[in-house]
Amino acid sequence: MKLLDTSVIISILRGDEEIKDLVERLNEGRLCTTTITQFELFSRIYHKGLIKEGIIIKRFIKSLALLIFDEDSSDKAAQIMGSLLKAEKTVNVIDILIAGIALANGVEDIITKDGDFKVIEEVYGYPKVTLLR
Repeated sequence: MKLLDTSVIISILRGDEEIKDLVERLNEGRLCTTTITQFELFSRIYHKGLIKEGIIIKRFIKSLALLIFDEDSSDKAAQIMGSLLKAEKTVNVIDILIAGIALANGVEDIITKDGDFKVIEEVYGYPKVTLLR
């Protein structure tokens, strides 16, 4: 299973054909996202009152498997955070939570445009990250 991060979903929804094509080529199995990404996307929707865009995002998210932040994800995220702190690397906590969910659910690859996930991969060694431009 491959996980789409918030940055990639935003690019797809904005009509970035290059990113959409890359994701389709990388998609050899099921695609998923997380409840954390859902939170990030809808925070902006509710803040800006973007009702039409909210409907589009709901449809898109329903087309993906939705992974939740649970006890196992919390433990995995804490392990990742511990490794980053030991290495004195700073990463956005939201990205650590998403990586924890990925780790707890056996995600093969995180597809993202966010370099923080590469830092997590380099320090923790997992999950595999495909960094798009």
